[in-house]
Amino acid sequence: MSDYESGASSEDRGNALAPSESSTATPAHLENFQEGDASSDDVNSSGGNGENVRSGVRSRDAQVFDKIKTHFPPAKIKKIMQTDEDIGKVSQATPVITGRSLEFFIALLVEKSSQVARDQGSKRISADIMKKTILTDEKFDFLREVIQPQEQ
Repeated sequence: MSDYESGASSEDRGNALAPSESSTATPAHLENFQEGDASSDDVNSSGGNGENVRSGVRSRDAQVFDKIKTHFPPAKIKKIMQTDEDIGKVSQATPVITGRSLEFFIALLVEKSSQVARDQGSKRISADIMKKTILTDEKFDFLREVIQPQEQ
């Protein structure tokens, strides 16, 4: 009896090619991961090391990110990704993770810009304030070439 007739080989092959539930990242998995990272137990633990500081920052950032109500549609993200000739097939989780990362990035940029605006005594975030935020914060150094004129 051949492997094809027995069905065992094709089933094994199907299982090997199909992603398992534990390996795929779904929005529910991402939410559980985020909640686990920002637990209050980490903030209140007494260890006396830098972990408490990082956990406190993580929980403050988690509060900001929990307020995000809008989401980028994964289908549009997938279309944008596939316009690049170098990108082949895109897994189902990739656009979801990319969209969530983009939401976090924008929330962080707005939060840092609002801090700069408050420091300047302004209640609004203007283009100049965002530019100053990008120029002064190391996390946004990759955007500097976009906002600064080209020097030749």
